[in-house]
Amino acid sequence: MNNPSVKYCYRNVVVPVIFIPGIMGSRLRNRDGDVVWEPGIDGWDQFWNTLDLSFSDAASKRELLIGGEQEYFKSDYLEVAHQPDGGIADRGWGGLLTSYLPFVRWLDNKIFERIEVQDCSVRVRYEVYAHPYNWTDSNLEAAKRLEELVNRITAELTEKYDNDILREFKYNQQVLKPILLTHSMGGLVARGYTQVLGKTDTVHGVIHGAMPTHGSPELYKRMRGGFEGVASYALGANQAEVTATAGNCPGPLELAPNRVHQGADGRRDWLRISDGNAVVKTLPVSDPYIEIYENENDWWRLIDKMLLNPGGDKDGDKAFQHFKRVLRTARKFHADLERDPFHPNTRMFYGTGRQTRDHVEWQSARSLGKQIPDNVTESVISDGRVVLRGYNGSPDATATPVYGRIYEMAGPTAPGDGTVHAGSGRYVNEMAVPIDDGFEHQGAFDSREARNLTLEWLNQMVGEIVSAQLT
Repeated sequence: MNNPSVKYCYRNVVVPVIFIPGIMGSRLRNRDGDVVWEPGIDGWDQFWNTLDLSFSDAASKRELLIGGEQEYFKSDYLEVAHQPDGGIADRGWGGLLTSYLPFVRWLDNKIFERIEVQDCSVRVRYEVYAHPYNWTDSNLEAAKRLEELVNRITAELTEKYDNDILREFKYNQQVLKPILLTHSMGGLVARGYTQVLGKTDTVHGVIHGAMPTHGSPELYKRMRGGFEGVASYALGANQAEVTATAGNCPGPLELAPNRVHQGADGRRDWLRISDGNAVVKTLPVSDPYIEIYENENDWWRLIDKMLLNPGGDKDGDKAFQHFKRVLRTARKFHADLERDPFHPNTRMFYGTGRQTRDHVEWQSARSLGKQIPDNVTESVISDGRVVLRGYNGSPDATATPVYGRIYEMAGPTAPGDGTVHAGSGRYVNEMAVPIDDGFEHQGAFDSREARNLTLEWLNQMVGEIVSAQLT
């Protein structure tokens, strides 16, 4: 005979999961409809040959993402380019970098997960959506567009399952609030949505993977020394190219370390200058925006203003004013997130298995003179080196150069995933879990451990909802 004090139930729940990719994780086209970023199709040569654009210099790369020589950043210059084929456009998958598709398909194929909550058997169907976005623009703008997706999902899925041919899933069925699942900079989009726009109650929780929580010193390194791999094709392989692209866009600048950034060792001074074995200067002292990002004069500054618009403003004065405008957008977004950083139901994982920069250190490569002359000029070499030099007399054709020092960026030394260091998880959230299997940043969700942890967390969140309903 059944014990009447024990509850028995059977439930079907549908859980929308919205995947938000990282920087450069969305296909983009310009206002003329030309696709400007679409890596990962059948072949790289096929893609680049279709663009009919030169990738040989900084001005060409700037034109690709910003516009002509007299143009500066505009939010509507680029938009997501959705692929219409394969039935994946309706849920946003068609706007993703194709390297994400194995993961979203894997998760979407987790049909009918079964979990036990109290004495209730719950069958769970995850419906995976994607939110590609214009990653050159502020993450807050991407967050505003996320609101449109969240608003339509519940009604769309309720209608779908009310008419589902799987009749057994139709009964005792409930569509739950969405759960946001993010990669890298996509975490800033999600936090912009829940924390800055105040939409916390519209989603049940957020899972972050490999998020640069308070920015990453790799942004500085890449601004001064170039991107690696496929990203270098669009954003640039050296300082001149990256300054002309990322230096004009609020999205990439929102990846710069903010005021509360901590390295893997907990330190906040993430920019260091050493001479021999001694560190002679560390920054920021209090404000990275003034001391590093808006700095026009010191050689360790983020931006060489003459590189911002190489074809249209060679002295850089007008371009630097536009840079400061987009930097203000990034700074305000940083400040808003500092006040209220996370959704109250947040989980996150971060990598520890690869050497990563949690700080940038300029090391003196060699001494070529006894001291740096008073009338120092600089020659910046775009592979992460700086030559400081001066002259005896006026710097004209007859003057004798007196070299001071050459500085080079040191390599990475902290644990991380090659892009985001471990401090981005270690000091920010008690739910953050380190993964030491050596996953590479872009492939974070290809890690078996990361996938298993993600599914475990999703099931936990569903259990929280059902448990609250049963009590």
